[in-house]
Amino acid sequence: MNLKHASYIMTILEEGSITAAAKKLLISQPSLSQTVKAVEDELGLPIFDRRAKRLTLTYAGQRYVESMREIMTAERNFLSEIAEMKNDHRATLRIGISAQRSISLLPQILPAFLARYPLVTVELKELPSVRLEELLSKGGCDVAFITTASKQNDLEYRLLENEQIVLMASKQTAISRRIGQGTEIELSEAREENFVNLTSGHSVRTIQNHLAQLCQFEPRVLLELFNMEAAKLVTAQLNAVMVCPYGYIQGDTRVETLTKCYPLRCHGFERHFYFCYPKKLRLCSYMRDLFDIARGKCQYHTM
Repeated sequence: MNLKHASYIMTILEEGSITAAAKKLLISQPSLSQTVKAVEDELGLPIFDRRAKRLTLTYAGQRYVESMREIMTAERNFLSEIAEMKNDHRATLRIGISAQRSISLLPQILPAFLARYPLVTVELKELPSVRLEELLSKGGCDVAFITTASKQNDLEYRLLENEQIVLMASKQTAISRRIGQGTEIELSEAREENFVNLTSGHSVRTIQNHLAQLCQFEPRVLLELFNMEAAKLVTAQLNAVMVCPYGYIQGDTRVETLTKCYPLRCHGFERHFYFCYPKKLRLCSYMRDLFDIARGKCQYHTM
């Protein structure tokens, strides 16, 4: 089995086509097609189902990818252990993080980390947390900073920060005139308000959907935005409310002076901030230190 061939196959799987993968790998499409043929000839079975527009794996292809990921992880673990024995920290570390978290966290941790490990090259992958969990499971990054409510069995989750979910209400709203700042409430208290929603798939939106269903009402949506920063700024200026982690509001004078916040009774629907990595990955010293540096910068934001 050829590990380089395996990495090419995984890139095709991620990109969905040989053409797109060839562009990403900076090789010709015929050359990449020959690699696929070589792997399929070696196995004696096709690894891709070519009937759909986007390439998917056959059962043999699934088993090939699963097995090669295990082999590649074992090789990486062995090489990192040898490097530590030699006190050699030349490596590439692929870090996943959401765009929102990268703004607040990376300036706090990367200077200290790179000063300690100048020979480690950092590759950042900025994606939503749900995508980062998938990427970790598929070997697309080494570690990730993930805010999530769910956990996958093949990943390790080390808690960095608990989050408190609140309803942020513009002072123009009826709820802000009716209920005092900091009062714990059910989401149903805002059933008559206009909501600024985060897009579907965002973990905060998922929590909001669960709470609305539990309270038996459908929020009246004024706007739907992907970016949490934009959503909170818009909410502060409008006659509207939004569900948001308190940590994204605390200390932001642009919104604190224009809004009131109410801790929500979440009934078990919560999300927290984790340092995450595949369970089969051996954490080398610079990965462990990255976690320690990040843990020192995180805190519990509560009202």
